[in-house]
Amino acid sequence: MSRLKNMTRTLGLADGLAFWWKAKQKSFGEIRASRWNTSFCLRPGTTDYDTYEHVFVLKEYDFPIPFEPKLIVDGGANIGMSALYFARRFPQARIVSIEPDPANCALLQHNTRDYPQVESLQKGIWSKSGHLRIRDKMADANAFQVEWAAEAAADTLEAISLEEILVRSGADVLDIVKLDIEGAEKEVFRAGFESWLPKTRLLIVELHDRMVPGCSKSLFDAVSNYDFDCETRWENLIFYNKQLG
Repeated sequence: MSRLKNMTRTLGLADGLAFWWKAKQKSFGEIRASRWNTSFCLRPGTTDYDTYEHVFVLKEYDFPIPFEPKLIVDGGANIGMSALYFARRFPQARIVSIEPDPANCALLQHNTRDYPQVESLQKGIWSKSGHLRIRDKMADANAFQVEWAAEAAADTLEAISLEEILVRSGADVLDIVKLDIEGAEKEVFRAGFESWLPKTRLLIVELHDRMVPGCSKSLFDAVSNYDFDCETRWENLIFYNKQLG
């Protein structure tokens, strides 16, 4: 019954009951969210419900943020649950959501279609621009890893750096950078971080040393150059930049 209670609390009685029934039947599909003036889609037989649950039941990102963000980078956006959360919590913020898998990105775009402040890019976050390839296309929908590709090919996608996102935005600061990028954080924090990390107000990172050894070392070596406070919540490390307040 706790699942039903969570669903009705989040979406209201009618939509919550309908969602609960679809979950019970493991059918999912389009989920009406009248309170949010939208709907979102979860694919049956995938990790999509787990992703929803992490964001809206376990409230993975529901912690105090002592400022009103204007620019949020949602790295590893998957099907858009984190983008939906941030768009509803911070309606004035621009959200740049990055997801490498084409099927996930299509669902990300669908699930955020009623939130024009969300920009969805089918790319991968890396330390520099270039080309990436999804390493294991048979992985779970929330576990795609990317690797560097020497040149563009039919199976590659664009790499984008956080420096490039900052420059493209025209902003001076990345207010929130959320990274759940399945091991690519090792490369993101190994080089090129000097151009964007000191300009990041709040950093949220899930580490994946079990997939790519050395992720945590890369992150802490980079962050140690600046004045960040750190705390943990669920699987995430949260860094507050004391120089930016």
